[in-house]
Amino acid sequence: MKRRHNLLLVALVVLSAIPAAAAVPAVDSGNTAAAAAENTSAAAAQEKTKANYTRLFIDAEDSYRDAKPGETLEYTVTVKNGEEESVEVNPHLVTTPMSEYPMEKKWVSIDGPSSIDAGETAKYTVSVEIPEDVETADYRGRVAFTDETVTYPGRPARPIHSTHISADVWREPTVKILSDTYVNGQVKAGDSFTREVVIENTGDSAVPLSPEVKTERRHCRGHCPNKLNPSWIDIDSPSQVAAGEKATVSVTVSPPENADRGRYDTEINLGLKDPNREEGNDYWQRIDANFVVWTQPSEPFETSFQVSDETDNLSLTLMPERYNADNSDEVSFDVEFVSPDGEVVNAERVRVTDSGHVDLGDRRSPRASQQDGEYAVRSGGQEFVYRVDEPAAGEWTLRVMPENTMSFQYDLTREEASEEATNEPADETANETSD
Repeated sequence: MKRRHNLLLVALVVLSAIPAAAAVPAVDSGNTAAAAAENTSAAAAQEKTKANYTRLFIDAEDSYRDAKPGETLEYTVTVKNGEEESVEVNPHLVTTPMSEYPMEKKWVSIDGPSSIDAGETAKYTVSVEIPEDVETADYRGRVAFTDETVTYPGRPARPIHSTHISADVWREPTVKILSDTYVNGQVKAGDSFTREVVIENTGDSAVPLSPEVKTERRHCRGHCPNKLNPSWIDIDSPSQVAAGEKATVSVTVSPPENADRGRYDTEINLGLKDPNREEGNDYWQRIDANFVVWTQPSEPFETSFQVSDETDNLSLTLMPERYNADNSDEVSFDVEFVSPDGEVVNAERVRVTDSGHVDLGDRRSPRASQQDGEYAVRSGGQEFVYRVDEPAAGEWTLRVMPENTMSFQYDLTREEASEEATNEPADETANETSD
């Protein structure tokens, strides 16, 4: 019996020497993930309980402003306290590393109360003094009223009680384009036309000038223009615009004789560098080149029409259409009428009418042909009228050969006598119109 007690004592000693961890059953990975999720959820709930932010409601008037160097901007910010007790505020400027041009704190001063009573509204005046030597750019910042922030994944902390303010600093441009930023016209295949773009530099130093034709095709839908060959455009330009001087860029468009007729569009970037404009801002110096190529027909246009026994005279009105082609040669038509018996009748041209449009508002237009002081003038077109007296009844044929116009409209009018043989025109007048 004594030996048996000794063995039991040894067994107890050995068991007590085994680490406690070895005696705990292993936990599988699924249980571990579930436990971790439960802990995360509990932490999120606890954090949500802590996120008890102060109820301040902020409204800023006209927070996006323009300014020149040396000017002072004032922004009005309204803050309403939604709490049941007064709230201490600390208005200050906050900028983030995400801003390319952050507003400087030394530019900004904020005037307003340091506390807002429960349910009350306070107004703050934010003054921003723009330095004289500041770079032309859009400066941005936020006016925060407390130190409370919120953080989103991957982003720096952002003040909760804040409003955005912006000062887009600009200077009066020193480089201006005095002519229309359009190169429009019509041109016969094998011919050419030239437009001039006048540029003025009012600055103290010369600016570079390097016009370049845009080669990539612009996106369009529907009836797209033909693809332009850049070799059709020749640009004659100086390499710079001297200080206080003007320069002229000549753009000549010369499609070959085998060019497809139709509309062509492209863009010319003048390559100017205005020191008072933001880098990359070049929309103001883009020249739209839009023109129509046409071909002179080898045969006249021909159409037939009926003449009644009551017709006293026949008149034809031709209205040529020109695409801002003030450089083109004079428009003309060779007109022939063929009577029912086959006789060719050379109609007499009895009237030519010129029309135009005068604009007192000086609105720049791609169709403007000239600027004359207070008047902006553009051509309204011409009309050519031909007449045949006492035409024979039956089917007639009209032949028209146009010269120096890419299209025309025609009106054929037959004036008929009344049954009483008076000279008054009848109520019914036959007209034909075509493009």
